[in-house]
Amino acid sequence: MKTYWVAYQIALQETLQRRSTLIMDRLGGFAIVVSLYSFWTALIGDKATFLGYTRGEMLTYVLALNVLRSFVFTGRGWQLVGEISSGKISSYLIRPLHYYGYALALDMAQKTVHVAAAVLEVGVLAALVGGELFLPRDPATWLLFGAAVALSSLIFFFLEFMISSLAFWTSESGGPLFCFELFLQFAAGAFFPLDVLPAGLRRLLEMTPFPYMVYFPVRVFLEKVPAAEALRLIGMEALWLAAVFTAAMTVWRRGVRSYAAEGG
Repeated sequence: MKTYWVAYQIALQETLQRRSTLIMDRLGGFAIVVSLYSFWTALIGDKATFLGYTRGEMLTYVLALNVLRSFVFTGRGWQLVGEISSGKISSYLIRPLHYYGYALALDMAQKTVHVAAAVLEVGVLAALVGGELFLPRDPATWLLFGAAVALSSLIFFFLEFMISSLAFWTSESGGPLFCFELFLQFAAGAFFPLDVLPAGLRRLLEMTPFPYMVYFPVRVFLEKVPAAEALRLIGMEALWLAAVFTAAMTVWRRGVRSYAAEGG
């Protein structure tokens, strides 16, 4: 555990040192959230509610997206693809550590910085627009929201880890990773609440782990999900995490065996 903690601290320092990259990333994220806010504000217009969301709830949804995108969707998938393709992964495989644990430690360091920046951005935008934000009234909601977000982040990490591991077999694994990230933004509700989709398509997406990454946690925060239902969905989220973790480890181990056989 100490090894991963040290890796986290070093990665945190390195992330903070790359100021230009961090600033450009955050400017891009801020531009997205401003665009989404402007878009949904125009759609709501003078309506009291839209798709079951009040103006304050929709503003909160958009601002929460900025924080969740920074925490859930920040990952090292492209770095893993590069390390496998370049052969750098060999230097990690001979070390006395689990690579996925090491990668998770680095991932958490990135998330720490980006979430801190996202919270600052949300505060600035909320002050600029002067809108009324929705805050949960029940303290238990914060606990349910925290559990949902933690699980969603881990689901994304192992999904991305699994897809990136395809680089053991093909140098074109960047294509599947790009398509995965693009589809994920849509399916997770990272651009709009999934309520806007036709009922059939929404039910189809609810049979996948994707809505649990953004749409479900934000609805929990907005207290649109009863506590009992939220607990049930968190249980489903935990089952999805177990399934994704098992699949990711299976792909990783087979990839490492294939890599070792070719290298040997």
